[in-house]
Amino acid sequence: MKATRIPSPRSFRFGKPRRLSLAETGTTHTISYLTKPSDCVQESGPGREWSDKPPVVASAAIIRLCEQVCMQALLAVTPHGHCSLGNGQQFEHSGPVVIGAEIRLTARCVKAQGSYSRWQVTVLDAHGRVGTGWMAFVIVSKTTFETREVAPKYAALAQRG
Repeated sequence: MKATRIPSPRSFRFGKPRRLSLAETGTTHTISYLTKPSDCVQESGPGREWSDKPPVVASAAIIRLCEQVCMQALLAVTPHGHCSLGNGQQFEHSGPVVIGAEIRLTARCVKAQGSYSRWQVTVLDAHGRVGTGWMAFVIVSKTTFETREVAPKYAALAQRG
């Protein structure tokens, strides 16, 4: 008679193997950033749709900084040879930020499951909240991701000439 290995009850959840979370719910990370002329909406691209705006920080620059604060928090739990990649976001840019202003960005992990984490982000300037939302990330093997996801796209581009 062949012995059957019975997995530990801790290794299963809803019939699927349970993976340890890399991030930890409740983790908070905050950075301060002094906005620069390169963050200005007028520097975001060519054409009147960009240049015909007041000299304020672009939403894209704030979203980039929100990703940065989350990724910095994830560095502490990212294994060697892995990296965090954004896989979702929702952000409300609710007030202008002037060039030269200092902003404070805070990310708090609100969900952590395996390699996935979701972060609540808040952006403040000296006058109050100017943005809030969430960012989601997965931690992946950089080599595996490049081989499976990125290389085929470069190969397809090369075939087009």
